[in-house]
Amino acid sequence: MGRYKRILTKEQVEEYAQLTYLTKVEIVYIFNKFSTLGINEIEQDVNYRFPKNDVQNLFLELKYNPFCDRLFHVFSSQKDDCFSFEDFLDLCSVMSEHCPLSVKAAWGFKVFDFDEDEQITKPDIYQIVDKLTQPAQLLDIEKEHISDVVLKEMNIRHTGAMNQMEFLHAMTKMPEFSQIFAFKV
Repeated sequence: MGRYKRILTKEQVEEYAQLTYLTKVEIVYIFNKFSTLGINEIEQDVNYRFPKNDVQNLFLELKYNPFCDRLFHVFSSQKDDCFSFEDFLDLCSVMSEHCPLSVKAAWGFKVFDFDEDEQITKPDIYQIVDKLTQPAQLLDIEKEHISDVVLKEMNIRHTGAMNQMEFLHAMTKMPEFSQIFAFKV
């Protein structure tokens, strides 16, 4: 616990606890582990950004997640595939078991919206399927079938694309999403 006191004040830890779904103990643990990436860099600049490879090698929860690239892209405040401590804290907060389903679903939508057009379309679903089935890839006809079924069930407006509200609506009917879109720190 000693390392965090030199950099984060008790007030900052309390503020992070109020702004996230993490406990103070979790925040201190995350900070201590994250700071092993480069304590000197963090002491000089608490917002220092560490490259993706360094972060994922330290946090295996990310390294072996099929959506690791998307998580880095979505949660990186600078969209540079690097993480500051606060970027990583945001990710851990959303992945916390205490995070509400509606918040998880909002971030999940961003992760699954690969082309960032504010809707999940067939090409997005193809990429989701590819990530889930790697290294083996399904045939295009199989991906087509899966995307048709998903959109039929989840696309309430029948537009061929799912918006964020439809995604949230679907996730409320799938309570296991909260446990799947999670990891423990």
